Amino acid sequence: MKRLFRLGESEVWTHWTVLPVVLFLTVTEGPKRVALGLLALLLHELGHGLTAKGLGYRVRSLELWPFGAALSTDLEAGGMRALAVSLAGPLCGLVAAGMSLLFLRLLPETGPVMEPFFLMNLTLAAVNLLPAEPLDGGRALAALLSHALGVRRARRLTAWTGLLLGGGLLALGVYGALLGVGSETALLFAAFLLFSGGRTLLGADRPLEGLVDRQASLRMGRPVEVRETALYADRTAGEALRVLRRGSYTLIRVVGPEDRLLGTLDEGSLLEGLTRRGEGITLGELVFLFDR
Repeated sequence: MKRLFRLGESEVWTHWTVLPVVLFLTVTEGPKRVALGLLALLLHELGHGLTAKGLGYRVRSLELWPFGAALSTDLEAGGMRALAVSLAGPLCGLVAAGMSLLFLRLLPETGPVMEPFFLMNLTLAAVNLLPAEPLDGGRALAALLSHALGVRRARRLTAWTGLLLGGGLLALGVYGALLGVGSETALLFAAFLLFSGGRTLLGADRPLEGLVDRQASLRMGRPVEVRETALYADRTAGEALRVLRRGSYTLIRVVGPEDRLLGTLDEGSLLEGLTRRGEGITLGELVFLFDR
């Protein structure tokens, strides 16, 4: 991930694959459709971000990926506030679709712009409302069920929903391809749902969930045993997370060249770094990030 710029207290990051995908779509779909798609995505994420800020939560970062974006906030996964933030993006897209349809009716000459913009916003909202991990509909369903089932079990349920939807979409895509009417986009989306659901069910996020659980315990005033370990600065945050889980550690002494102590990272700093930059960021980069 590469940081593009800072907007207030939020950072905007992009994955290296975004540029080639945007260039490819510009050539195949045309610059106008790409610009309208990016605008629809921006409005969707603004819905999430403004709602989170309105509820008093900090928006840490916005990450741009080839086929979407992810907003990182201080909001916890369960509860009605999480539900409101999850639904705000699709709702904003539906409002934008309604406004573009109104413009289309009042000013028919805007059709070449408003018609594709209407379809893009409507499609983006409809897809994100599917009750599957990690779409907005899945997060909203998990937020609704979190009080009765807990966050972990609610997320696993939405992961199963994603697997079922992904499997059904994959079957339809393969069947359509055999008939000559298949869609590569549908197959890619099916693969995305299957990968995301499988990742959750196979426990790829369990170390991170354990970290979140301990942070929640601290916020509620429960005692947490402090244990520390030392790791070199070139180790990644993902590796550090697995070390913390295996040894039940809570503090990391980050060691640089000549075994010089560069700084200390607690679980909260590691969690924030993972959320903002992903598992690939090194401990040395994290120390520098939080010392600024």
